[in-house]
Amino acid sequence: MKSLPLAREGLNRGDFQFLRVMAKENPKTLAELLQDPSLFEEVIKATEATNMKWSAALFLYGVQNDLTESQRRIAREVLIRLLMQLASHISARGIRSTERVLTPFRPGLDEMEIECTMDNVMGKRCADYEDIIMVDKRPKQRGIVLMLDVSNSMQREKILIATLAIGVLAYRLRGENYSILTFNNEVDVIKPIEKEMSIEELLDRMLEIQSKGITNIKLALEKGLEQLSKKVAHEKMGIIATDGWATTGGDPIEVAKNYSRLHVIQVPMGIGGGDDKTCIAMARISKGKRVYVKNFIELPRAVLEILR
Repeated sequence: MKSLPLAREGLNRGDFQFLRVMAKENPKTLAELLQDPSLFEEVIKATEATNMKWSAALFLYGVQNDLTESQRRIAREVLIRLLMQLASHISARGIRSTERVLTPFRPGLDEMEIECTMDNVMGKRCADYEDIIMVDKRPKQRGIVLMLDVSNSMQREKILIATLAIGVLAYRLRGENYSILTFNNEVDVIKPIEKEMSIEELLDRMLEIQSKGITNIKLALEKGLEQLSKKVAHEKMGIIATDGWATTGGDPIEVAKNYSRLHVIQVPMGIGGGDDKTCIAMARISKGKRVYVKNFIELPRAVLEILR
């Protein structure tokens, strides 16, 4: 069979872009090839060894339906590991948001609060360590809800990009309280804000998403407020990723104003770009940022930028 040596040649080169093209042009042929245990084993080994992790992830995600149940389970585990590696790498590039906490002198802290220290030692003959006030920079403890539009215009590859974005957020917010919601005309709570969930489990749940339905932004914002109403942190904010086209449910602006801060990532979903007016208005009324993403692949970095 001519396709078999071509597939093996692509694997030997680590050329997952070639294999993805092959999967699109000859899906039935590649599906049959993957039933060969030796070729499937080669595929798994190649995806684990490659430096082209995103191409490998796209390939594994694209062939999920061509695999047997046992193969799919193995491929899903590898895919999640690839996404975790990518998300960890991306999240490590940003500076984590911190808050300044004043504390008496403690070894290891390198910033002194001059005014408070001067107030304490003024007039004393001999100052002691308790008079020296230091600045301890600690990761912010926030309550955050991310609402992700998965309506009909969210094409298959975009689900994988969105899953990577959730991985970036999960790595960035370890130790903090956050919630993940997906929405179309309905809302699905992927992770409640008060629930601990491993990154593996979170990504696995995200990979099950099927894009469908119309877009009810107002309902998503209402459900987001429900998550933030739980007493999990003093500082609370929402992040919504959508093109802004509210095709059902009414005007979302009246709900957006109830957020103390709502950041809007305007992402291209389908033809038409999006509703600039609605996205800008939602962010403005809630004192948040509106970030425009020209290409959907930029979504993970946009999430990271907001979390700084």
